[in-house]
Parts: sequence; C-alpha cells; structure tokens
Amino acid sequence: MLSFLLLAACASNNPVLPTTILEESPQVINRGLHTVYLLETGDEALLARIYLIRKAKKTIDIQTFIWVDDEVGQFVFQELRAAAERGVRVRLLIDDLSLRKIPEHVAGLATLHSNILIKQYNPLDENISIGALGKIKDLAFDFGSANQRMHNKVFIVDGLFGITGGRNYQNNYFDRGKTRLFKDRDILVKGPVATDMSASFEAYWTYERSVLSRDMVDVRRQIDSGSVPEPTPSSEVRTLGMFRDIDACANTEACFSQRLSVNRFSVQQIEFVADAPGKLADEELVSATTQKLINLVRSAQNSMVFETPYLVVGEEGTKLLKSIRKSRPELRMIVSTNSLASADHFYAYAFSYKNKKKYLRNFRWEISELKPRPQDIDILLPPIDGVVRNKDHYACIHSKTFLFDHDLVWIGSFNFDPRSGSLNTEAGLLLRNMAMASRVNQTILSQISPANSWTVGVRQKIPLWGYINGLIENIFSRIPFLNVWPFTYTSSFELMAGGTAVPFYHPEFRENYRSVGQFPGVNLSTKALKTRMAKAFFGPAEPII
Repeated sequence: MLSFLLLAACASNNPVLPTTILEESPQVINRGLHTVYLLETGDEALLARIYLIRKAKKTIDIQTFIWVDDEVGQFVFQELRAAAERGVRVRLLIDDLSLRKIPEHVAGLATLHSNILIKQYNPLDENISIGALGKIKDLAFDFGSANQRMHNKVFIVDGLFGITGGRNYQNNYFDRGKTRLFKDRDILVKGPVATDMSASFEAYWTYERSVLSRDMVDVRRQIDSGSVPEPTPSSEVRTLGMFRDIDACANTEACFSQRLSVNRFSVQQIEFVADAPGKLADEELVSATTQKLINLVRSAQNSMVFETPYLVVGEEGTKLLKSIRKSRPELRMIVSTNSLASADHFYAYAFSYKNKKKYLRNFRWEISELKPRPQDIDILLPPIDGVVRNKDHYACIHSKTFLFDHDLVWIGSFNFDPRSGSLNTEAGLLLRNMAMASRVNQTILSQISPANSWTVGVRQKIPLWGYINGLIENIFSRIPFLNVWPFTYTSSFELMAGGTAVPFYHPEFRENYRSVGQFPGVNLSTKALKTRMAKAFFGPAEPII
C-alpha cells in the first residue's frame, strides 16, 4: 500500500487556490498541498482529459478496464496520436476483455505511432480472436486466473497530474450515450500524490501478465502481412458536433479553469491506494483497497454514505456490518444505488434484491434506488449539443464514492460487491476535506431525493402471516439453488404528495410513503423475470458476479 501523505495543516479547509491548475506557486507545492477538481459530469471529465493531453510535455499513461471504438474512444485516441506526433510518450494499459470486443481494431491501434504503446492485462489467450467458445474454454480451464480482471482507472500526465474514478472510455461515461447514460465521478489531482499513481501504473505496466498488443500472435501476423486497417481520420472525428465545445475550450487555460472552478479544492491529506497486479496471487488475506475500506468502515463514528452501482455484501462483510450496527446503533448509513429499472446488469441487481432483508433489518441501511428517468436527469447528466438521445434513454449510477463522518471521501473504481473485494484489481483516492466532502454529499443527496430515487422499505406486515412469511423466506434464503419464495421482506416506496421524507424505520414512514412494488418501472418485464430467476437459482454465483 502506498504511503498516506499527512501534510502540514492550514487554518482553512479550503485555502486560497492558485488561479489555474498550471500556475501552482512554489509555496503551495512546498507546503504539500494538492489542487483537486471534482469531475461530476461526463463533459467535465472529458474536457479535463483532452486539456491535459494537449498540455502534456513528456508522458501520458492511461490504465482502464474498458476502451470502446465509438466516438469518444476515437476522439481521445486521436488526441493521443497528436501528442505522440509532437514527441510525447503514450502508454495505454487496457484490460484484455475490452480489447477482445474490438479485435478488428487492435492491430491498427497498436501500430498507430511509434510513440504509442498498448498493452493488455492478463490475456485469456495468445491470440486476440478466439470467439465465444474460446472464452468459455479459457474460463473453464483456468477460471481463477482468467476471472481476475484489471478494473483500475488511472490517467497520468507528466507524472504531475492524475485522474482516477469510475469512468471507462466510451460514449456512455461522458454524457454522450444515446440510450444508457452513466452517472459517474472522477477526480483530477495535481501534487505529490501523482507520483504514487505513476508508481502504481509502472508496477502494472511491467507486470508479467501485461502483454504488448502488437505481440499477440494473430495481431503480429496481421501486422507482418501489411493488412492493418487505417484508423478513423482525426479530421473526421474532430468535426463531430458532440466535441465542438470541448475542442475549443481545451485550447485555453481560462476556459478550462472557468468550467471547472466551482469544484476546485485544495487538499492537505490525500492518499492513493491501489491493489497490486495479480491481486491475491501471493496469498495475501486482504488486498490493499479492500483493507483500506474495511478500516474506514470500522472507524466511522457518525455517518457513512455509499454511492455504488452494485450492492452485494458477502459473508465477511455481513459480520463486520452487523457488529458495527450493534456497537454503534446511532451511526447513520445511507446508500445510493441503482433500481432494477436503471441497472445495467440484472444479474448483479438480483443478488442485491436477494439480500435486502439483511440490509434493512441487520444493517439498517437507508437505501435509495435511482429511477431510470429521474426528474433531474438533465442536471445529473447534462445534454450535449450534437447528441440526440433515444426516447427510451435512462440514467444508471456508475460512480463508486464513499463518505465517512462528513470529511473523508473515497473516489475510485471499487464497487460494493465481491468482485471488487477479492477478484478485480482496484484503485482510488482517499481525501480529507470538509468542503469537498460537503459538495459530494450534496450531489448524492440531490440524487436520492424523492424526485430522483425510490426508497427501499419494509413491506407492510399482516399479523401472523407476517411472521409465517418471514420464517419461510429465511428458510428459502438458505437453499442455494431454490430461493424461490416471492413474498419478500422489502418493497420500493415513493413519497406521497405533501408527504415528509423520513427513513424507512421512522414510525411515520407509512403515513408519508406508498409502496410501488419490488421492481418499479419494470414489474412485469423480462428483466424482472430474469432477476427473480437469478435470485432463485444462482445463489452460489454471488461471489463471482
């Protein structure tokens, strides 16, 4: 684990900042302060990346789980190509599964410029093109290794600037999706902690299971044959209307700073935490990110706020959270996550659905689930000129943010599920700053308001039947392949007109809320049926979702 930088204290939580991120004074740097920008919208996050790519002088290192060859993927890649042409060394480390979705483009990307190197993490096979049967074979015969993926998202320029958070490289993550739009969060930082981010990237880049894409057997064969396809021309990508504003703004420091200034903070205590490549390969009991978050949960005294797309707690997590609730009964735990209607993976939601009784009764979590079309969708996910959204477009939480006691903020790639805990490698920034924590908290509270999210509560109990139903539900929950009892402990609720928002355990909850069913928005859909089936018959798959 990389060292925690406990730096010199100042009189204010958010001291006077330099005019721009490129104009840090020597005094600020010597005091160990970090200038950070919360990147709340996809447009801001894309602007930050393009601006820094254009300002890069020596190096650009990018680590990501997904890279898609859509408009955003092409736009960023052409910006990287332009940086390479002016002498900047560019290194991209992409998880192997992502590149297997675009095998026809890999050779072109891998040979685009001599200053651009692409590696893929933990390849399933020595060939890019292995087809669906090949993937099944590799997963079946080497499941432990093949199932461990690199989920880190890191972007570093010149070893001075770093971005981390939840966003991959695809239209959906930068407000440019036409149907699905991810509500995500990144953080841009300038300061000494960027050195730790660079060290982590280097460890992954030199890891024995990180392989140059151009050295994959079939990619090398294609390159040697001279049949590499030409990439999309940069002039064609740049003239797309969806990038016109960013293309102009990224050229000027004043525009960049003005766009992001409202979410700019100066932070004194900051730590970058990243799992080692080959997570748990050395038989360590708990990985770095998992242990850090466990420690944060254990130490929280007043409140915890979790924002996560998936909400699945395993056996060890259950023990921890039960003990915390018992020892700190007044600790408030608020969770913002997806409803089934807004979830991108029904099978991940199925395990959250399966465990909701535990979440409410044992943890007393206050769970809000995002509506697919929240009232404030255009505020949470601002429309972009040049992008026409489909009539059935919907919002989906993808950010992974944890707040502790109103001043500690974790922003990174870690989902609240077993994959992040024990399979995928993860990374994140931990910061202590009350002003920034308050800003993040305000955004999440807006997101979980009754206009934007449903509240999870306890179904109304009928005397005697309520007791019998609870008993039967408990019995079925312990049968791994037959959890078919349909009358669950929880339901989704919405605030009635004129009602007052209160937690589900408040004595006046039912006077203010009405039930809208277990799966509002998709109650009788195929998605709901699949979710019930996954909950009923795939219990043993929970640790590997």
